[in-house]
Amino acid sequence: MVGGGFAARGKKVQAKFGRGAWLRQNVPVRFETSRALDAIERRLTVDPLAVGGVIDLVEAARSIDLDGGRPAALLRLGLFVDALSRRLGDGNTGLYAIAERGAMSDTDFTSNERMVLRRWSDDGLIEMLPPGARVNARVREVAHLTGVPVITRNPLPGHPGPVYLTTSAPGGFELTLAPATGSTPRPHPVLQRYWRCPASDCPIFGRQPAPGAGQAPPALPSGAPICPRHGERLIDSGPRPPAMALAVRINGTVRTRFTVTAARPVVVGRAPDDPGGITIGSWLDDESSRRVSRNHLRFELRDGMLLVTDVSTNGAAVLARTGPTAAPREVELGRGEPKAMGEWDEVEIYPEITIGRADRPAADAPTGSAPNSVMADAPTMALRLPPPPR
Repeated sequence: MVGGGFAARGKKVQAKFGRGAWLRQNVPVRFETSRALDAIERRLTVDPLAVGGVIDLVEAARSIDLDGGRPAALLRLGLFVDALSRRLGDGNTGLYAIAERGAMSDTDFTSNERMVLRRWSDDGLIEMLPPGARVNARVREVAHLTGVPVITRNPLPGHPGPVYLTTSAPGGFELTLAPATGSTPRPHPVLQRYWRCPASDCPIFGRQPAPGAGQAPPALPSGAPICPRHGERLIDSGPRPPAMALAVRINGTVRTRFTVTAARPVVVGRAPDDPGGITIGSWLDDESSRRVSRNHLRFELRDGMLLVTDVSTNGAAVLARTGPTAAPREVELGRGEPKAMGEWDEVEIYPEITIGRADRPAADAPTGSAPNSVMADAPTMALRLPPPPR
C-alpha cells in the first residue's frame, strides 16, 4: 500500500510490534511500488512514432477484474504496457495514455498516485484533458489521426483503424486485434505541420520536437487545431516532414526501431556504408551473416507511401498481408525497383528477419512473457485487497 493507506497501517504495526517490524513489512512494498511506477513512466510518451497503442488511463487503472484489488490502481497501467510488449514483441514500445484532469483529485487513487499523475502530466508524458472532457472521444481522435491502435476493454464499432481488445489468457490477459471495420485513414494534413500552444507552460505543444521525433496530434473539435490540454488555438510553427516508425524483428522479437522521413531514406543491412544506416550485424548468427548484405534494403517515404528497394546481392521478399490475421503472400523484390508497402506488410531479408511498421505486430508475433517487463518488480499486494476476515 502507498499514500494514506501506507501511513495508517504503519501506525498500527508500529504500535503493536515496533518500528523495526513496520519497516521490514512495508518499506520493501513501497520501494517496489515506486520502482514499478518508474518503469511504467519510462514507457509513457505522446510521440506517435514511439508508441504501439493509445489508451484511456483511468479505464485501465479501474480494470478491477484483472486483479481484484483497489477500485483504482495506477500500477494496473503496467499490465497493459506488458501486454502490448508481448503483442508486438517489443520491450521498448511506448504507450500513449490520456486522462481527464479530475483523475488527479480522484480519492480512489492514493495520494502518492495522484502526485505521480501530476508529475506525468507536467512532464508531458501523458495527455491531460480539461475537466469534463470526453477521454474516449480523444482516444479515438488520436488513433484516427495517427493510425496508432486503440487499446480498450470494449469494442469500438465504426472505428476505422486497428483496435486491441483485452481477452482472458493464462496468468492474466492478452491483447487481441479486433476485426477491422476498414483500412486505416491516410495521415491527416494537420500532421504535416508543427504546432505551438500560446500557453508558455504547455508540456506538449510548448516546444518543437527534436528532429526524427513526432508530435502529439492537435485536437480538431471544429476543424481548427486546438491544444487538447488548454483549449487554445495552436500556432503554426512550420512544415513537418512525414515520418514513419519501423522495427527490425528477429525471431519475432524487436531488436531495434528506426524512423523514416520524407527528407531522408534509411538503409538497413549487416553494416551499411551510410553512417545513418541501421546496422543489424550484432544480432545475426554465422549463417544469416553470410546471407544479409552490408547494404540490404533502402526505405523511403514518397507522397505518403512507404517504399522499399532491394539494394542487396542476396535478395529479399515482401510478405504482403491484407490485414492483421491474413496469411502472408510472398512477393519477390526486383533489385533496384522500389515497391510500395501496405499497412500490414513486412520485408523478409532472411528467414525470421523482417522489417515492418513498429506499431503493427508481425504475422508470428510472440505471445510469451513480456520483454523488458515493467511489472517484474511490482509487489502483488500493491494490487490486491487483503483476504476477507473469517
